[in-house]
This record gives sequence, structure tokens and C-alpha cells, in this order.
Amino acid sequence: MKKIIILTGTSRGLGAALAEQVVRAPTEARDLATTHIVTLARQHSEALERLAQAHDTKLTQIVADLNDPAAIVEAGKQLYALTTGVECVRMIHNAGVVTPIAQSRDLTDLLAINQAFQINITAPIYLTAQVLSASAQTADRRIMLISSGAGRSPSSGWGVYCATKAAMDRYAECAQLDEGARARIVSMAPGVVDTGMQETIRATPKSALPSLERFVDFHQNKQLASPEDVARRLLLALESDDFGKITIDDIRQHTFTS
Repeated sequence: MKKIIILTGTSRGLGAALAEQVVRAPTEARDLATTHIVTLARQHSEALERLAQAHDTKLTQIVADLNDPAAIVEAGKQLYALTTGVECVRMIHNAGVVTPIAQSRDLTDLLAINQAFQINITAPIYLTAQVLSASAQTADRRIMLISSGAGRSPSSGWGVYCATKAAMDRYAECAQLDEGARARIVSMAPGVVDTGMQETIRATPKSALPSLERFVDFHQNKQLASPEDVARRLLLALESDDFGKITIDDIRQHTFTS
């Protein structure tokens, strides 16, 4: 295959919307005969499989639980093999968790803390390394890490989530320095999106998350962006000529005509 598009965290929400839109992309947007779409999620999606067949799209679904280090290593091996020899690489790291949400004195669940770091930043670093290594001779490589405004400003109760997303921003900057002109690497904040993550936030006690009312208001006032619209904008940004000019980016700063 000449082009590979890799998407992580496609089970639901924004990731599912990204996968569906990539599979549905019209012929003029991608060469069906030379594009390979690869998803990484906790479970196999029969619906996505059927959609890919209907659109005559080559799809590989890697089933991996990023809670499991061994699963990350195995997924990395598969991505390395699939990426070797391609002429164009696109990768969007969307997998992530917002928990644990708690005041600093209550962050005592070591497993939950470690899992948040493993899913949100350790896995993207490792999987990106496999893709970059396998595609070292590929000229057109673009990697988007889905970050958050939480990594750019502190929020009480979000010590772990803010820390993982801040780490993602700094990792993107370092990776871009490492690769230079050989790749475009961007840490992209998607804005506030109507996903299961927002449901988790709204179910959190205010004692743990003092800013809870702000998220409730977002939902009640219909200020949450739809996963479908954000996915469309992210994919447009990924293919734009300007992608990579700003490493720490925010999709809300982009204007698209289509």
C-alpha cells in the first residue's frame, strides 16, 4: 500500500467518528486502491468492517487494550509491519482517559494513575516510535496527537489528566525537534466534544471537581461540539498545507471552507 492512515481509540466518540469519515472519504479524497486504513481499539467493530466493505476500502482492525503493556508491544509490532514500505503516513492518536478525577490528597489509586499515563502518553510515544522507525525513508509523514486545553492550563481535580496532556504537548515538541523536516508532528486540542468523556466528567462529585458546573452548563446549553464535526475538522487540518507549522495547536483556531 502507498498510504496508511492509522487511528487509535476508535471504539466510540471522536475516534469512531474519525474512523467512519476516513472510510467514507470519497474517491477523489484518497486512492481506494492504494490506501490502507488501520484502527486500534479495545474491540473489533463489525459495523466499521461492513462500512469498509461497502466502500471497497482496505481496513485492518488491531484489537488492543492499552491498559496492558504487552498489548501495546504487540500492537507496535503490527504497526511496524504494516507501515514498512509505505509512501505516505497519517496517524491520529485519539485513545485517552480522563480518570482518575480527584483532589491531590485523594490520588491514592496507583493503578489508576499509572493506567492514565500509560494510555494517554506512554502508548502514543511507543506506537509513534514504531511508525517513525518503520517509515524512516518515507517523505510524507504526519502525526496528530489529540491533546487538550487541560494540558495548557491547570484545573482543580484534574491533576493526572492535565499532567498527561501537558506531557503530550512537550513530547510532540521534542519529537518534532528529533524528526525535523522528516515528519510533521502536532499536538492538537479538539475543544469540548460531546463524548463519553464528558459524561464521566458530569458524573464526578463537585468535591472532586470544583469546576463541575461549567461542564454541566456546556451540556445543558448545547455548547458541546459534535464528534462528527470535530472529526471532519481534524481530518481537514491533517491534510492542510499548514499542518505542522504550529506544533501545539488547537482546532478551534482553524477555519475551513469545506
